[in-house]
Amino acid sequence: MHDIWLILEQHGTYFGFMFAALCSFFFSLPKDLNPLSAFALIFQQIALKVNLPERSDGYKRLASLLAFSLIFFPIVLILSQLYLVAFNPVVIDLLIIYVLLSWHDKMQIYQKINQHLQHNNLPIAKLLLTPLTLRDTKPLSLLGTNKAIIESLALNIANGWFAVIFWYLFTGIYGALFYQLMHICSQQWNVKLTQYKLLGQLPSLITQCLQFPVHILVSFTFSLYNRPIQDLLTKFKQSIHWHHFSSGLLLSSFALSLKTQLGGVRLYDTEKITYVNLGTNTPPAIDRVTLAIQRVGLSAWFWLICITGHEFLPHIFEYFTTGFSR
Repeated sequence: MHDIWLILEQHGTYFGFMFAALCSFFFSLPKDLNPLSAFALIFQQIALKVNLPERSDGYKRLASLLAFSLIFFPIVLILSQLYLVAFNPVVIDLLIIYVLLSWHDKMQIYQKINQHLQHNNLPIAKLLLTPLTLRDTKPLSLLGTNKAIIESLALNIANGWFAVIFWYLFTGIYGALFYQLMHICSQQWNVKLTQYKLLGQLPSLITQCLQFPVHILVSFTFSLYNRPIQDLLTKFKQSIHWHHFSSGLLLSSFALSLKTQLGGVRLYDTEKITYVNLGTNTPPAIDRVTLAIQRVGLSAWFWLICITGHEFLPHIFEYFTTGFSR
């Protein structure tokens, strides 16, 4: 029993993180109680105040950074004081990471969309998809809807779950918090929409830089389902022509692993944009949507297993080597 408590004490941060990650798979906060929804609403209200036509370009860029700072730094100050008085600071990390990950609520929606597609209920599937993507879903055919679901699923989970884990492991709770708030900010002030091209410019640039290493790692994870070495040149050729290299590499890897096609024409704010096709030449059928949901879930478990191995394998190796040396 003493050894168990010693392990729990030595690896308290790991067990707290893993518990939060596992909870995010099975439980989600109601939208009205989720702080992430509150932050999204705050950024929307800020935009109404500062994103006015008569404001100069420089004013809007500066206002975006000041607005984010006024939200982020007070939270950091409050958290730093809580850590001083908390009996066990790991509990605070656990709660914050659980809130930031927010896996269950996203996956529930994608699973509902998939169920409606399975029952040939395309209008409701498109209605559920609308809040998850910027593109206009009304004119989408079944093929376009399948593409939009798979692309949205890969990007939303990579940016909302894998990226939070990555920055938490490398920078701690403040880095994960900074990333997720900046990600929400760039979503609410998305530069693909005409009215946010200036206000969202700097948050979008910062978010893209933070997501770059995550997209590379997740694209490698997706490539393990197929031929990671043979398709490497194809992925790079396709992603170079995508509007962002890292997200293009991510989607290309995912499309090739599913043996389907992504990309193509979409409507953003009444503006028709044609993106390069990614993956193979096979249009995505409904069964590809089901497979995409399964593979995103398996990829998340793969990451958790790798993190567990990184945490314990050195100690296991040391235990056996010292044991044999005796």
